[in-house]
Amino acid sequence: MRFLDPVSLAQLKNIRLGALRRRAEGPSGGKHRSQAHSFSQEFAQHRAYAPGDELKFLDWKVYARKDRFFIRQSVEEQSLRAYLLVDASGSMAFRRAGAQTKYEHACSVAAAMAYLVLRDGDSAGLVTFDTEPGALLPPRQSLAQLELIDSALASRAPAGETDLSAVLRKVGARVARRSLIVVVSDFLGEASRVLEAVKAFRARKHEVLAVQVLDPTERDLDLDGPVRFEGLENSDHLLCDVGVVRDAYREAFDHQQKLYESGFHQAGIPYVAVYTDEPPVRSVERLLAQVL
Repeated sequence: MRFLDPVSLAQLKNIRLGALRRRAEGPSGGKHRSQAHSFSQEFAQHRAYAPGDELKFLDWKVYARKDRFFIRQSVEEQSLRAYLLVDASGSMAFRRAGAQTKYEHACSVAAAMAYLVLRDGDSAGLVTFDTEPGALLPPRQSLAQLELIDSALASRAPAGETDLSAVLRKVGARVARRSLIVVVSDFLGEASRVLEAVKAFRARKHEVLAVQVLDPTERDLDLDGPVRFEGLENSDHLLCDVGVVRDAYREAFDHQQKLYESGFHQAGIPYVAVYTDEPPVRSVERLLAQVL
């Protein structure tokens, strides 16, 4: 696979989705309880306890025999259904200080999340987008789906413009049933419109995670002298002395980041800004740490 190497897979073995289990809803057969779970439901099987499981479902009789924690599952237990939405617009091709382009880092994060979902017997699907949503890879439960997701991500090259708020609304129209939506983008654009579009998923009863992928240069603007900036989504360019604009740029950047932090927090959407100079698995760990 292009976006998950053996080292990353080994690191992911120690990561659990934890609290995301309680947000899940889907068809029978997965490893996540329905939010309507009750003790009157018919027993189906046991599975090993994982961090984030509710203690009230521990089977203490099994613990007494095996000295290990197990969870009782009912026949009505429901599985997690996840859609990974990955930005493939031109701005995602940027790389200067990071180890990968923003798109490559986004793909690695998305592939890691897909692995975590599929490893637990749940279903994951994919949509890449630029000016329009790309082809939908429908959610499936088999681990073979990971190869399909990796291949679909590798077949895309970031290019073109995007109206992020408009394209997210179109994607939302395709996802009819309550699911986990993971949006992976640089979120470049007017913050208020982007926030409104992402929050629209919540209005449709989806659970949402927001991952903003940036290059460290976009945060620091650590360049010197006259620099020609060229647009990745159009033919615009700008020549300026970075030393003159750096302080104003950093202030504007910090202001936009605070808008995203406060906006997602108020909407109850876990959000994290990740940078391409950190390992993708670390980005996933920081994202899941935001899920309560």
